[in-house]
Amino acid sequence: MAETIIGTELDAEMLDNYFSVLVNQFFKILPMRENKEDSLPVYLESLRSELLGCNHVIVELNDNPLFISLVSILQYLIDSPEITVKETKREVFKAISICNRIKAQVWKGGAEK
Repeated sequence: MAETIIGTELDAEMLDNYFSVLVNQFFKILPMRENKEDSLPVYLESLRSELLGCNHVIVELNDNPLFISLVSILQYLIDSPEITVKETKREVFKAISICNRIKAQVWKGGAEK
């Protein structure tokens, strides 16, 4: 369970599903980058908006350093469109790993930071 800013709780299954979707959203960056899709910058900015909004919804994320790392990786991808596909892969897989670590923390009630 995770508390929201309005005092309601999100159950573990919903959080598990959300972080699974988030992993998929990060993974989607790879083929977009490899195919040089013009929509990638818009996609990245939209994902950043979602993460920043999520930070305001789920109280446990407010002071989580891993969450800040996740947003920072995404900001780097936005600010550095010239990076290689190899660098993009490295950062995307790092972000996916962080998503999974945050998911594990939320399952444990924020015990591991």
